[in-house]
Amino acid sequence: MDNEQKKIESRKQRVKLWLKNPYNLGILLIVLASFILRIYLNSKAAGSTLWWDEAEYMSTSKHWAFGVPYDLNSQRPPLFQLLGALLLKLGFSEYALQFLLVLVPSTLLILFIYLLAKEMFNEKIGIISSIGTGLIWSYLFWSTRFQPDFLSLDFQILGLLFFWKLLKNNNYRYAILTGLFSALGFYFKITALLIPLFMAIYAFYKDGFSLFKNKFYWTAALSFVISFIPFMMWQYYAFGSPLAFAPSYASSNAREGRELGWMTLSYYYIFPKILFFALFAIGALYFIFKFVLTLDIQIKERKNRLNPELFAAIILIITAAYFIFFTKGTIEDRWVFIIAPFIMIFSAQGTVLIEKFLKKFNKNISILIIIIFIGFLTYYQVQHAGALIEAKKTTYEPVKEASLYIKENSNPDESVLSVSYTQTTTYSERRVYTYAKMDKENFTKLLEEKKPSYIMVSILEPHHPNWIINQGYSQDGKWMLNMEYFNSSMVAYNNQVLSYDIKASIDKGPYKFDVVYPTSNQFSGLFVYKITYKS
Repeated sequence: MDNEQKKIESRKQRVKLWLKNPYNLGILLIVLASFILRIYLNSKAAGSTLWWDEAEYMSTSKHWAFGVPYDLNSQRPPLFQLLGALLLKLGFSEYALQFLLVLVPSTLLILFIYLLAKEMFNEKIGIISSIGTGLIWSYLFWSTRFQPDFLSLDFQILGLLFFWKLLKNNNYRYAILTGLFSALGFYFKITALLIPLFMAIYAFYKDGFSLFKNKFYWTAALSFVISFIPFMMWQYYAFGSPLAFAPSYASSNAREGRELGWMTLSYYYIFPKILFFALFAIGALYFIFKFVLTLDIQIKERKNRLNPELFAAIILIITAAYFIFFTKGTIEDRWVFIIAPFIMIFSAQGTVLIEKFLKKFNKNISILIIIIFIGFLTYYQVQHAGALIEAKKTTYEPVKEASLYIKENSNPDESVLSVSYTQTTTYSERRVYTYAKMDKENFTKLLEEKKPSYIMVSILEPHHPNWIINQGYSQDGKWMLNMEYFNSSMVAYNNQVLSYDIKASIDKGPYKFDVVYPTSNQFSGLFVYKITYKS
């Protein structure tokens, strides 16, 4: 047998040995099943219209790939859009972008959570945590939308994984990877900056002020800073400041008047649902009890401060505090995605505690209990995700159809007025100007200076000027639409149009507006006017 054959045989033996571990085989099956489930849910979501944020990412990708006119947003890190642009340039479809940049990272996240929980605790906690997190309805739903959340989460979890490896074994490689992956998470989502904060707080708990003498922490910090420099260079080149993103997040004026974000706490229940929330509560209470009992030992002996439950608790507490007291206002589920794996880690702890208790009565009942728990989780979470996908599938569809109409009936150098700025750009691939909350004087000035060919008027966006479009309800529950500027109105009840007076053509002195969409009397609350300039 030559050397090459020996190497092949050696690899085969290692694979067989690896697969003999039931947990290794288990995580492979879990990842495969999760991948198939996500493909199925994506098929249910096929044809969905991109929402505002999604369309902003796609518009930026098309801007970089094809030169579609679009003004970049300094709040959006660039890597997701850049990857999208590269794939579009290579000829990939928008569905392929969704598959490669969302569905695949969403699936890989399950593996990374297993590796993190296994490193922090053990294989059993890793398996249960990965199953629970992978089936959370919100993760399933957002795996069908064009968002960078999962790519960011992948790198955030990898950053935490190598940080924990670094705590257990001082190693320059782990330190460098901790900083690198933590920074890469930020290249997709701004909120990934919470990851270094989690690490710093835990490092201070573990090592006190001596953390400043730890060369491995300094290596991780330096790795993070170096990895962060290209982002700052891009911000400076694109927006004139290396920290152009910061004012919208750090400025108190941006958050003035918002109520405290207490709704953040609701996701600690909404994500796991009632069964796994109960397990989460058991696991969390057990941790608190154990932590209080051993607090004096942890204070005296630093070697006892490597506490994975406390690290998970710090992530849950700091995330809640950040969104309640700093971000404030309405909090979306995907903003707090980082809490889901750690909720499930405590749920896994609760599951193991119940399993140990039941084993006293019957050794085989523990397997049955875990299967039942997973069955309940799968049924309710998948059912909820599927219903949500169906309910949201047709939202903003009129914007998409109207924008495609504009694309088919205009030249690339023509422009459009639309409050649905990002979506109209994505689908029309034309220069779009927003007139959100604009007064008549500035609106007229915009018409004179930019000479747009079309204007889209819609009830689907809330920031239209009242003098353009106004809607409300009468005392008898009828929905009233008034488009004063276009001398048009509509009355509906129970989603049925009762009467309408839509002027097909409106003369406004130097401008003439003609309704071109909808092309029939199937009104959806959205109208497109072709603008003709008389002089």
